[in-house]
Order: sequence, then structure tokens, then C-alpha cells
Amino acid sequence: MARHSPDLFKNRSATQEFLYSHSDDGMDDQTSPGILTGCDGNAAPRSHFADMLDRTELLAFIDTHLHGASKLCAIAVRFEWAAGVKADDEARTALPEEAIIPIATICQRHRGAWSQIARNRITCVLPQLGAAEGRLAARHLLDAFQGEQRPLTTIGVATYPTINFTRSQTVENAEKALEHAGFIGPGTIIDFDAVSLNISGDRHYQAGDIAGAMAEYQKGLRLDPVDMNLHNSLGVCHGVLKDYDNALTAFDNAIWLSPQEMMAIYNKGYILLLKGKREQALECFLDADAREPNVFEVIFHLGQTFMEMGATEKARPYLEAASRANRRSGPACKSLGRCLEMLGLTKEAIQAYKRAVKINPVDAESLSILGRLYSQRGESLDVASVLCEQSVRLSPDNGIFRHRLGHVYLNQGKLGHALAEFELAVALGHDSQPQIAATQDRMMEAKAS
Repeated sequence: MARHSPDLFKNRSATQEFLYSHSDDGMDDQTSPGILTGCDGNAAPRSHFADMLDRTELLAFIDTHLHGASKLCAIAVRFEWAAGVKADDEARTALPEEAIIPIATICQRHRGAWSQIARNRITCVLPQLGAAEGRLAARHLLDAFQGEQRPLTTIGVATYPTINFTRSQTVENAEKALEHAGFIGPGTIIDFDAVSLNISGDRHYQAGDIAGAMAEYQKGLRLDPVDMNLHNSLGVCHGVLKDYDNALTAFDNAIWLSPQEMMAIYNKGYILLLKGKREQALECFLDADAREPNVFEVIFHLGQTFMEMGATEKARPYLEAASRANRRSGPACKSLGRCLEMLGLTKEAIQAYKRAVKINPVDAESLSILGRLYSQRGESLDVASVLCEQSVRLSPDNGIFRHRLGHVYLNQGKLGHALAEFELAVALGHDSQPQIAATQDRMMEAKAS
């Protein structure tokens, strides 16, 4: 099959700071290839089609009746009603016989077998059909389903032999091709390929099954060793598992295959950052930003890395750009606030921390720092105490938050409250002994006067 346009996979997602090409076709069928176990309650009654199998029986049929077939084709079909097409509820929840008959007929003609594996999906297996014949059969099926008042049809096709897949795995491969076809839309026939496995791997990844995702990406690379997205996705999995050396290898492969694509360059930089190689990481981030400016993750980490290297002035424009690029990012606002404070721009820093708190009202650290900044400016001490009190309610075991609250109370003249907070801060591991001594001195002076 001809490769699809790269634009198909430009929907990037970030996960645990990595970038990968996120696949999401919006298919409303909640079943997934590989986990279907049989017909659901809305399947066509088996009494109407005596030769219809469930999915387990279909796989068993392949193992018992088609184990000697030198060629095999599996065709997975998905039906959906077009918007605006009038159909009663029963038609929408059960496939009409006129949709099933062409599949049953082609199976009888080729001595194959078929199964309705979900509410709106059917898979059939046809022996002794190769790729060209299988696609022709799929085209005949697609033509048979055309017409007004008929459900829209999408088809995935897989054949045996394909690398080291077994005959029965051809069914699952056809279902993965069908999911791939969901990106293109109804009226589409897609042959199983490396992109199908990339999409399947993404599904596993999004479900938290990193091992399953890696297995799919690796199978995809056996089909297409020069697929940049697969190398990048595999690198992301290695990175999440903290296997940094293999992650770097995967990202380097992706960069070699597609030097202009910024994702793998950024991801390599992030791995280098995790390994403590800031200068090399910074080079990658700058390279990625030059190739595609203003990507949030890139400019955010550029700002963060400049901050860690003590280049606060250089960090500022990147952190400002990051807070604009993603106005819902509390960490970006918080990092900008820290940067502005380090530059002596307290008023601007307060505004940044206020945005961070607005985004996340339970961000105890931002609440505490905001209270400290108000207190340092000698204004709004009541507001400062409220903010610091809220921070210790959220994180009562944080010594620095207790210490800051003690300072606010001290500025308000609440010496007893201040002493109590400083003592709690010491008990929690923060060095507040000088403040305890100073508060006790003030208390003695107040008593003497």
C-alpha cells in the first residue's frame, strides 16, 4: 500500500514530557482488536445464518480447516449509519441482513468462514487468496454495500503470509487495518501495514500497556524498518521505562531517517536532560525550536534548562512564550514566576504565580510562594496569611511552607503564632532556629515594655 501523507500523524501528544504522534480516529465502537471474544447481544441471530461463527470459533476454524493453506486473506468490515440517514433503533443496533448476505455469500464461494465480532463489525477469512485477490474481494464487498439507506462501510484487509505472523493472527491484523482505515473514513479499504501497527501500539500505550505498545512498534519496524514514527514511539517507551541508552538509539534512528522532524530531536534532548547532560540537551531543544518554533514542550524546557544553567535572562522569553502557548499550564506559570522573581521583578512574579493558582487552586507551593512575595512587599499581609495558611492546610508536613507562614505572622505581629510555626518547621526538618530566637527576643521585649 502507498504510504499515507505524514499529515495523518501530525496530531502530536505529550506524555511524561515526551512527544509522540498520537493516533485518534474517533471510532465510537468501544471494542478493540485482539480482545473481542464473540458476538454481543446486538449481533444478528445465529439461527438466520447457520454458518456464522463467533470469534473463538473463527480462529479455531483457521487452525483446524485452514492450517495447510499457503495463502489466506482476512477482511474486517465496519458499518456505521451516516448522519441524517433515517433508520429505526433496531436497524442502528443490529446489522440488516442485506449487509451480512454479501459477506456470507463470498465466504461460501471461497470456502471461508465469517464472524460478527461486535455490534457493527464482521470479519471473514478466505483461503488461497493473496493480497491482490483479497483487495479485489474487499472492493466487491464495498461495492455491494453502496446505496442510499445503507450503512457506511470501512474495510481492513490482511493476508498470510506476512513476516512471521501465523494464519490465525491474520484475523487480528485485519482488525488493526480496519482501525487504521478509521482515520480515512467510510468507503476506505486499508491493507495491513506498519502504520496499522503504529496505531495499535498507540492504543496500548494510551492504556498504560507499555510492553504491549513496544511489541507492536517492533513488529511494525519488521514490516517497515525506515518508519520514523515507529522509531520515535519506541524511543518514548524506552524513555518512560528509564532505559535511556536504548531510547537515545531509537531517537537517533528517527532523526537519521527524518532530520527535519522535531519530535525525535526534542525527545533526544529530554533524555539527555534526564541523564544530566544539560548542554547537549539545550542544543537539541534549540535545534527543535529552530525547525518548528513555539511548540510548548520545547520552549518550556528551553526556559527550564536556561534557568538550571543560571542563564535567567535567556530563560525569560522562552518561559513567557510557554505560558502563552499553553495558558492552562500551571508549571509554566510557576516557572515563569520563579524566573521573574530571580530577576527582581517581584510584581510581575506575583502575577505569574496568581495565574498558576488560578489554574490549580490546590497548588500548595504556588500559594506559599505567593504569600511570601506579598509579605516581602509589605502589603496585603492579610492576603499573604490566607495564602500561606491555605498552603499548610494542603501540605501540613512541609517545613518550608510552615516557615513562610511563620514569617507572615511575624510581620503581622502575631508573635505566638509565628513562634509555633517556626517550631513546627524545625520539627519538619527546616532550619528556622534563627527565626525562633528572633521571635523569642521580640516576645521578651514586648513583655518588658
